[in-house]
Amino acid sequence: MKRYIKVLAFLFMIGLVACEYDYIVETVPTPEPDPENPISFTAQVEPIFQSKCIGCHDSRTPILVTGSAFANLTNGGFINTANPAESKVYKRSTDGHGQNMGSQERLLLLTWITEGAKDN
Repeated sequence: MKRYIKVLAFLFMIGLVACEYDYIVETVPTPEPDPENPISFTAQVEPIFQSKCIGCHDSRTPILVTGSAFANLTNGGFINTANPAESKVYKRSTDGHGQNMGSQERLLLLTWITEGAKDN
C-alpha cells in the first residue's frame, strides 16, 4: 500500500512540474499614422461611435451623437494627445465599456488620437 502511495505522489509531483501556465498580457497596439492619409473623424471615427456607442451615449457623458461627438470628447477631457493610450475614450473602449468595438476599430481610434485627434 505504501508503494502505491509513493508512486501516486511521484506521479502527482511530475504532473505539477509538467504544468505550464501562459499569462496573457494586454499590450497596446502600435498605431502607424500615415501622413498622406490621416484618419478622418467625420468619415471614420464618428461612424464607429454611431454604430457601437450611441445606444448609451446619446444622453450620457460623453454625448456621442453626430455633430457634437468631437466637441464633447475634446472639451470633456476624454482625449490625451500627449499619451494616446491613456486617453479616456481609448481606455474605455478596451474595457467592458467598449465590448462592441472590434480590435480594428480600437486601433483606428488610437491612431486618430495619435495623429492629434483632429476634427476632419
